[in-house]
Amino acid sequence: MNAPSTVAELAHPIALELGGNWRPLPARHGVKELDHAATFTHLDGRQLHLSERFDDPGHLHIRGVFPATDYPFRRGDRDTVRVAMTDDPMDIAVRITDDLIPAHRDVHKRVKEHNRAQVEMCRDVEEVARDLSERLPGARTRIDGTTAFVYMDLEPGEVRIGIDGDAVNLVLNDAPRIIADAVVFAVSRFLPHVQTPEEERGEYVDGYAL
Repeated sequence: MNAPSTVAELAHPIALELGGNWRPLPARHGVKELDHAATFTHLDGRQLHLSERFDDPGHLHIRGVFPATDYPFRRGDRDTVRVAMTDDPMDIAVRITDDLIPAHRDVHKRVKEHNRAQVEMCRDVEEVARDLSERLPGARTRIDGTTAFVYMDLEPGEVRIGIDGDAVNLVLNDAPRIIADAVVFAVSRFLPHVQTPEEERGEYVDGYAL
């Protein structure tokens, strides 16, 4: 029996050696199936990508796939296993099992937990920003992921409230003292996790770091 000549042909025997939890899927460009790449999908949703690179013919590169994320990957989190395409599928499966899957499983879990936390934080920031906007007459809101800005144009001056995750920054430019006092009180009153020292309330400054 001739050895498989493409990644697409090689994917199935490797998947059989990995076991029933991994299923081979063709890689596609549009509707066209690619010969030089394939994907393994685990029953729990993890994926591995296999490809023969144009600059490294005859070798199979296998790497873990991750969801879209801003997770701060560290060195080694996205390592690749490189094997000869002429190697026995069982030997390739052993390399994948020993050198790739354990680390990918752990990092994949951290990425999913990070993404869930980001989604919750985005929801909390949006809720806080909209709540503040409703309580501050004439305020406008711009939300970008875990960051939000609440603006108030005054005559004279302006108020800018920046919310970045759990951090809140309040900037008052030429705002009357009574407005500064009211805004700082509103931020402290409606953001329970923010602590504003009593001596700061009502003081005219260029910025508050709450």
